[in-house]
Amino acid sequence: MKTIYNCHTHVFTNEIVPEKFLPLGITRFLSKRRVSRWLGKLLNRLNPRSSNDIFDRFASFMNIGNFKSQLDIFEFLKGFYPEETKFVVLSMDMEYMRAGRIHKDFTEQLNELSDIKKKYPDQFFPFVSVDPRRLNIADMVKKYIEEHNFQGIKLYPPLGYYPFDEKLYPVFEYAEANKIPIISHCSPPVVYYRGKITKEMLVHPKTGKKLERKNKQEFANYFTEPENYKYLLEDFPKLKICLAHFGGASEWEKYLATSWDKSMEKYWFSVILDLIKKYPNVYADVSHTMHDISLYPLLSIILQDQKIRSRVLFGSDFYMLELTTPERSFSVNLRAYLGEEDYQQIAEINPRIFLKRLK
Repeated sequence: MKTIYNCHTHVFTNEIVPEKFLPLGITRFLSKRRVSRWLGKLLNRLNPRSSNDIFDRFASFMNIGNFKSQLDIFEFLKGFYPEETKFVVLSMDMEYMRAGRIHKDFTEQLNELSDIKKKYPDQFFPFVSVDPRRLNIADMVKKYIEEHNFQGIKLYPPLGYYPFDEKLYPVFEYAEANKIPIISHCSPPVVYYRGKITKEMLVHPKTGKKLERKNKQEFANYFTEPENYKYLLEDFPKLKICLAHFGGASEWEKYLATSWDKSMEKYWFSVILDLIKKYPNVYADVSHTMHDISLYPLLSIILQDQKIRSRVLFGSDFYMLELTTPERSFSVNLRAYLGEEDYQQIAEINPRIFLKRLK
């Protein structure tokens, strides 16, 4: 195998995370390295028989976010992989999720990524995050792709918008015309809109269906579910888009545990498979979802379908993955299970095609 492509990573620091990102407003407290290390040790002493190292994992997650810069986090990530590995790095625009003040402006985050791209031009592939509530978003996308050599576009609908929002249509027109890749979050979210659920939000903008008022995390599934991409792809059928996390581990588990009936056609895993089969440039990555090794056999089986096989991408979701699985274990375990041929397909062959753009 020549080169591994990790198609889903993050390197943002705690400075771009809203103050109320975690419950009870404890983000800033836990983001202090001495605090998170102390807390991890304390919790593990309280539960010394834990075999999951859950507290160590949480402390590791917080410590990485507390690195001094995105460059430091990226260089830490590189150490888990062979020297020539290439990384897709996804920015995050959290300003509109209504979770409190952010200490570093979004453009500062992007400019730092631009500097890393200059230092590692052949290994570092940043994606610019878009939000329909940000003014002049299409101009920002063009600027960072054409002037700063960003590779693609990132969507995160659970922050409070639908992927088919028409304010993003100029972005999609530009992306489709230039074959610019898009990666969009598509699993039940951990990061989600924290603002007020208004009366207008209780009606689906495409179907007119009345939506159930739920807690905010569950309500964010309405923004996130893969059915939404059917409307987007009707208008942009050649759009090159990856539905990140392939629906999530919980949806894969439902598929494995449930006898087939018509209701399964709505399961996120099934919907994404159908979208891949119908549209020529729809992909899905296995980031974070494959931390559950019980799902490896299902992945191996679907890779035998030639159309699906050519559209699955390797990604880890660093450093969000730290909450469940060490980075190196994720990559090595998956590679060992799939074998070199299948791993090369999702970690090298498919990513090269997905990331290729018109010049």
